[in-house]
Amino acid sequence: MQGVESALYDVFPKAVRRVCAQHLYTNCRQAGYSGTAFHDLFWVVADAYNPYVFNKAMEKIGKLIPEAVGYLDKVPEQWSRHKFDVGVTCDHNTTNFVESFNACTKPFRDLPVLSLLEEIRSWCMTKIGARFDKAVDIGPDQLTPYATKELEERSADSRFCYATNAGGVNLRF
Repeated sequence: MQGVESALYDVFPKAVRRVCAQHLYTNCRQAGYSGTAFHDLFWVVADAYNPYVFNKAMEKIGKLIPEAVGYLDKVPEQWSRHKFDVGVTCDHNTTNFVESFNACTKPFRDLPVLSLLEEIRSWCMTKIGARFDKAVDIGPDQLTPYATKELEERSADSRFCYATNAGGVNLRF
């Protein structure tokens, strides 16, 4: 994917760069930084929402494996939540969703773009349909109190929804 990566840098030079914390942890292990204590501290650092927690955990890593701090400091992309731009509104520091998506779309990768998109659309609609079929048979007594509250709130909010047909005309329901 190196060609794609360099093209993205050319096309979107100001875009925020993040690296998957899980992949970074794997790279740390391959570089010789491992153990239960390092694992636990790494994830405290990766999940830190503020510089204080980040710095305290990095100090502990420094006492445990000093070379690991230098290794992590050289990572050019963002990987700890405290560095994430709040304007991006996504605090995920792993690519689990992307990994799952790639696994599901693997059979379609060699298709032309429009065929690939149609296969993805079809796959999504099949998944949504199967979940809808399950939901239709759920009785009100089978929902948790939280799910019941969410359903009631979303039902009330749905009065503000409208559909847009392919011609661009808004239809109110």
